[in-house]
Amino acid sequence: MSVMKFKKSSFQLLFASCIASSMVSAPLLAQTTSEKPQSQITFSDPAKKADVGADFLKQAVRYDRSVGEVDVVINLGQQTYPALHGIVEDIAREHGIKVNVQRGSCGTTARKLLKKTIDIGTYCCPPGRSDRLPGLKFHTVAIAPLALVTNTTNPVNNVSAIDAQKIFRGDYVYWSDVPDSDQQQAEKLSAQLTAKKIKPVVRLHCKKRPGHWRLLLKDADSFSPVIQEVSVIPDMIKNVAEDISAIGYETPYMLEVHKNKGKLKILSIDGIDPNDLSQLTNGNYPIYRTYNMTTWSNPENHNAKAEALLKYIIEYVESHGEEYGFITASRLRQAGWKFLDGELIAAPDGMPVISEHQ
Repeated sequence: MSVMKFKKSSFQLLFASCIASSMVSAPLLAQTTSEKPQSQITFSDPAKKADVGADFLKQAVRYDRSVGEVDVVINLGQQTYPALHGIVEDIAREHGIKVNVQRGSCGTTARKLLKKTIDIGTYCCPPGRSDRLPGLKFHTVAIAPLALVTNTTNPVNNVSAIDAQKIFRGDYVYWSDVPDSDQQQAEKLSAQLTAKKIKPVVRLHCKKRPGHWRLLLKDADSFSPVIQEVSVIPDMIKNVAEDISAIGYETPYMLEVHKNKGKLKILSIDGIDPNDLSQLTNGNYPIYRTYNMTTWSNPENHNAKAEALLKYIIEYVESHGEEYGFITASRLRQAGWKFLDGELIAAPDGMPVISEHQ
């Protein structure tokens, strides 16, 4: 595969443009600090809270009756449950914490936090404004690259960031419309896919939250009218694996978790393999998930055992994160990603957001 023959990738050109503009405009650069979010597409403003009423802080956390006598209730999501639920139970047992581990989604977490039935919630993306409940504190555990994926027999190995947008936006109708610098790959493509229409498979979860697929296209309306939308990760993998014309996206770790649904090929973007975590760490790979966990910081809801459990979880991820394709918070800090307390709120200076250049 000769994907590295590009003179200049579309993502690199955007990166250079952002660096140049930041050098020209020092005041704008100064705004991207540990106190302000970089973009409403990538992160929300920590200062803007949900409007839930003045008495919300005083409401107690009350577990559902089915939970029983426990010290901590935690809700994990589609991504974090397969990775961490066994680890959380082991950690809790080791430290004498009675824990109830629940499974859901970002939406499930949001509803349970609003009802105050859990101590720790988990998100696969940065919080939206409606998630920022009074008294709730966000802790970024890690980020992970989102990979573009196809059927294994699809001869395409690489797309540019701009062409990826055009594929999912519907600008390219046939696979033969997609440019490629690899002549041998182009010949294979012509033979196998010339008459095949591109079938984008998407999971447009968390539409009101920043990050994730919104780093590719800024909102759901920007996607092609012929997309096939799925609601869960196994369906994404199954549908793409069964159709040579399909293309989708997911983290490499989740492809492994659900490999029984089908084998997929991971594409490079602008010649960059998403499995090379150093590229995303250094701001060179454009799309990723952000994993956040929450605790209650207000005196009425603060749970010392929940805080302790979260501390142990973060310590585990720091030591074992690469096993799950995670880039840990400590690595992000070292690479210049911006944090407010424990929450990631901005990418490194100059890292472009391709969906802002649609």
